Amino acid sequence: MKRYPSRMGVGASSILLMIVVVSLTLFAVLALVQARADAALTDKTAASADAYYDADARAQKMLSQLDDALAAGGNPTDIDGVTQTDDGTYAFSVGVYDGHALRVVFDIESGRCTVSSYRYESVSEWADESGETIWQGE
Repeated sequence: MKRYPSRMGVGASSILLMIVVVSLTLFAVLALVQARADAALTDKTAASADAYYDADARAQKMLSQLDDALAAGGNPTDIDGVTQTDDGTYAFSVGVYDGHALRVVFDIESGRCTVSSYRYESVSEWADESGETIWQGE
């Protein structure tokens, strides 16, 4: 049996091995960067959820104080932070550190608070960064 010499030498296999090692290293670095970004996003989401539930607990405590004040015959505006709106309802806001607030709007029915709106909203103003106008067509 006659043996044929290999057309692929040691140099070609070394180059192929180097390409594989560089590719695997690149994928490992990309996986590490993505994992760190996911961890940062998870931390930010957890902090935001904690802030919301803290504001929710404070709002519920305030609603409880309002119910107690109404049961005693008091006025809701006597409680710090409660204001009467133009349409006759009452509102208060519980601030959160991340630029949001939990805004509660309620009405008084039968001597108790009836919540009509319970919204977690941004309190910071939106600012256009580009200064450019948006194309309106033609």
